[in-house]
Amino acid sequence: MDLNKGNLDMLFTGFQALLNRGLEQADTSYLRWCDEVNSSTAEEIYPITVLTGSMREWIGERMIHSIDFEKMTVRNRDFEHTEAIPANAVEDDQFNIYGRCFTVMGVNSGNLWGELATEALCNPGAWADGKSFYAKRKFGKAEIDNSLGTAELTIENYEVARKRMMAFCGADGKPLRLVPDTVIVGPDLEGLAKTIFEADLVNNGQDVAVSNIHKGECEVCVNYGMTGTYAKYWFIACTKRGIKPITVQKRKAGSLIRKDKDGDERAFWKNEFIYGIHNRGAALAAMPHLIVGSFPENQ
Repeated sequence: MDLNKGNLDMLFTGFQALLNRGLEQADTSYLRWCDEVNSSTAEEIYPITVLTGSMREWIGERMIHSIDFEKMTVRNRDFEHTEAIPANAVEDDQFNIYGRCFTVMGVNSGNLWGELATEALCNPGAWADGKSFYAKRKFGKAEIDNSLGTAELTIENYEVARKRMMAFCGADGKPLRLVPDTVIVGPDLEGLAKTIFEADLVNNGQDVAVSNIHKGECEVCVNYGMTGTYAKYWFIACTKRGIKPITVQKRKAGSLIRKDKDGDERAFWKNEFIYGIHNRGAALAAMPHLIVGSFPENQ
């Protein structure tokens, strides 16, 4: 292939198509328990609009609730991936050998958002009030505790977590009527979670099979990023209240950038063409009342 502008433009278009194919293959299962928002600046400010109270009978004047008593500022982070292709390989029509790396680049670029969501889910740090996201806190008349400590995933511990979430109240002391509908686990707990929520029969603890009363209560969502330290973590979430517990903000889901001109420094000095992708974004744990987590150590 002659290394002229027309041919390099066609080559770049082909690489972009391969990257887009990879983007389509990325894991998007995090969207089951995570919202996405488009970011338009270096950082986003989130008013925490939770637990201000339910409907009340209108007697006298309206009661005005403040929806931004707590705020969180989340700054976008930069992420990149860059590949170098020998110019001689392109000139000798061997570029198809390298084309596959752009599909992988696309998969990895798309998977970034799930990785950020998993980081916010499993290691969120402090919430808007300065306390750990998974902690006991008060909202007006309500007290909410969305941490089960290090309790392992069992039917009994799931029942504790479910009852706890369903008892959560708003700032006015009225029940929020939350019902967990999703359990989030890593690959290590996939089989156990499916037994608890999908099997027709379960062991009653005395080696007797009984009907599974929890079948279908929660959809099992396997988070393939929950490995290593996070392997035994598990969460139940309520995802059907118009907002989800975790939020991913996307500032830039980058397209492919090229450095393949004769005047480009790398092409001149190294005889290489450079292609890279640049993403910007972040994630945050936003709504503590919509999720209960447990954090057993991975032995």
